[in-house]
Amino acid sequence: MTRPPDPDRSRAVLVGTAAYTEDTALPDVPAVRNNVRDLHRLLTEGRPGAFAAERVRTVLDPATPRDLGLPLLEAARQAEDVFLVYFCGHGLIGRERRELYLGLAKSVVDAPSFTAFPFQGIREAFLSSPARNKVLVLDCCFSGRAIAGNLSGVHEPLIDQMEIAGTYTLTSSAANEPSRFQEGERHTAFTGELLLALRDGIPQSSSADVTLGALFRHLRRVLPTRGMPEPQQCGTDTAELLVLARTRRQRHRPSAGRDGRRPSGAREELLARLDLGHRRGEEGRTGEAVQMLTEVLPGLTTTLGAEAPATLVTQVNLAYWTGRDGDAQEALRLTTTAVDQITRVLGPDHRFTVVGRSQLAQWTGESGRFAQARQLSTAAVADLSRVLGPDDRETLVGRAQLARWTGEAGDPAAAAHQTGGLVPDLARVLGTENRETLTGRLNHAHWTGRAGAPGRAVRLLTGLVPDLSWILGPDDPHTLVGRSRLGQWSGTAGRRRRARRLFAAAVPDLGRVLGPDDRETLLARGQLAHWTGESGEPAEAVRMLRRLVGDLAWVLGPDDRITVVTRARLAHWTAVQGDVRDAVQQFYAVLPDLGRVLGADASETVENRALLSLWRRKADRRLGRQLLYGVRDRGGRS
Repeated sequence: MTRPPDPDRSRAVLVGTAAYTEDTALPDVPAVRNNVRDLHRLLTEGRPGAFAAERVRTVLDPATPRDLGLPLLEAARQAEDVFLVYFCGHGLIGRERRELYLGLAKSVVDAPSFTAFPFQGIREAFLSSPARNKVLVLDCCFSGRAIAGNLSGVHEPLIDQMEIAGTYTLTSSAANEPSRFQEGERHTAFTGELLLALRDGIPQSSSADVTLGALFRHLRRVLPTRGMPEPQQCGTDTAELLVLARTRRQRHRPSAGRDGRRPSGAREELLARLDLGHRRGEEGRTGEAVQMLTEVLPGLTTTLGAEAPATLVTQVNLAYWTGRDGDAQEALRLTTTAVDQITRVLGPDHRFTVVGRSQLAQWTGESGRFAQARQLSTAAVADLSRVLGPDDRETLVGRAQLARWTGEAGDPAAAAHQTGGLVPDLARVLGTENRETLTGRLNHAHWTGRAGAPGRAVRLLTGLVPDLSWILGPDDPHTLVGRSRLGQWSGTAGRRRRARRLFAAAVPDLGRVLGPDDRETLLARGQLAHWTGESGEPAEAVRMLRRLVGDLAWVLGPDDRITVVTRARLAHWTAVQGDVRDAVQQFYAVLPDLGRVLGADASETVENRALLSLWRRKADRRLGRQLLYGVRDRGGRS
């Protein structure tokens, strides 16, 4: 029978060595840091998370055996249910007894017994642990030669088989194969597929549970088709039935009582939990808000009734925080159901109803249906103004949403006009220093630039960014986004080097405050790469974009608008830096995706189709001999 770990009685240690400082034979593997960070998130922030966050230890770039051994031993002794150890980095082999060592930051290939962590240390930690199940996941080489692109620092074969009694072991390769990574990828090959399965589920599987056994079977099927080594497993007892994650589309629901009904609790306690959940969302802890509201809703339904205002409002709030937590499609589904119920119970002109309809327009747009969102917002703003009044805050917010979806639907000039009219009303009703007013000014500058007036956008932002910094603070997200927009429109207005400097300063601050995987951080990285190329360094732009594309595909998805546009931008700068052949192949690969995601007539699709035609003509001239005769043309690179 499948089961998740007991969060309070389980421990995990996630180890990654990405930087090697002492031996040039051990190249750095930057993707290892993303491996550890993203695995930590999936194990602790899933729905439900398999492990409690405070019981998962990450150890990045340990320098000496002590740096890894002490936290490993401490967690091993504390674990009572499940003890999970993950390692990614270079694998080394002892010269005499052929034993495995895990590479550390200060490891030296020719002296592993003195500078690396002995695999025997993991054995001893497992033997000292009272945990019911012990799980080891290794993404490193057991054998192979040190060649470019391999996670291998060894020159001779490793042991034929690694097996530890009482554990489930999952490895990235067999005894005589190296594990692999590709330069610029977000994750190493093995861990990347493992993370995708934990996050999105296993294709064609009827279960939302991802067990260790199902995970291994999936990896063994998928990785060899990509030219990667076949993973290995060694399982004992029932460890392969452990559930480490449920897919991100599966939301936690509270367990039913013995009578089959959800636990209700006292009315005051339920309302207090409802308020706490809302506060958690306002604090930015949207995942906690979703879980709290999901848990409290059945109790409200039982105690107050399915049609009580508090129950109905909770449904709308749950939808809102679900969307803010990154699941716009689920937010749209929940909001649609909630608005139908509120309209039926409270009537079409109740405050909750018209606000709910405004949110329905919002999540329609966030789901990518811009034209439909514009239509819904137009109707919602008319109702908000009629029912609540033109100066009600919800009406003003609705007007801002209407401007956004107007612009996203392809009419930035109208969006600029709408935001230009909205800003004075926001200042009059809410005050010049109110966050909504400042946000309105930021949106006005953005749509002004999108409407073809980048110089005016720069002037608006030059006056706005100091206000944002003084009023909201230099680390407020709006301030950081304002700085990023100033860089964008400065470059578009012809000041390319200034744009590069602005983005070079903004990207670290965005990553520090919003996180490296926030959409604004990723957008700014793309802009930094672009203006780096425009400043005369196309090779550096290509390097930056290659790494960014992998991050975008992981965070936003391969079919996100930003992902496919960035792939096209990478193709262009690849050509500019001189590799026309590779660039043309990239254009052919990305153009169908641009047409499918953005539309055949979208400006980005049309522009990149023209770029493909341009670079094809150049490639045909410069690679003509090779194309006609199949003979490698040494002068073929432009």
